[in-house]
Amino acid sequence: MGTIIRSAEAAGADAVVVTPGTVDASNPKVLRASAGAVFHVPVASAGLADVRAAGLRLIGTSSHHGVSHTAADWSGRIAIVAGNEAAGLDADEPIDEWVRIEQRGRSESLNVAMATTVLCFEAVRQRG
Repeated sequence: MGTIIRSAEAAGADAVVVTPGTVDASNPKVLRASAGAVFHVPVASAGLADVRAAGLRLIGTSSHHGVSHTAADWSGRIAIVAGNEAAGLDADEPIDEWVRIEQRGRSESLNVAMATTVLCFEAVRQRG
């Protein structure tokens, strides 16, 4: 979580939202891994329904389905929704668009912090 906060802040995200069941953002390991970014980007706790009600389009990550992250539409008010390391997101989550990061190697997937970093910076790249 600390790396996700650090990457989101570096990419210029407006906030990081942790959903129920996520690691506590004030956990000492999270704070340390954020390298101080936790003090520069708001971290809130809310459910996906609340995020959608705030007017954000939910873009869910998957290692197996969805459009390529470089072909996805990152415009407008979006929330990148990443699942946990082991299981990812449930297929029945209220996601508006699914994206995947195409890989050339044999690894099944990237870890969630690295995948989130790639997606944050792809959104920045497309927005110019």
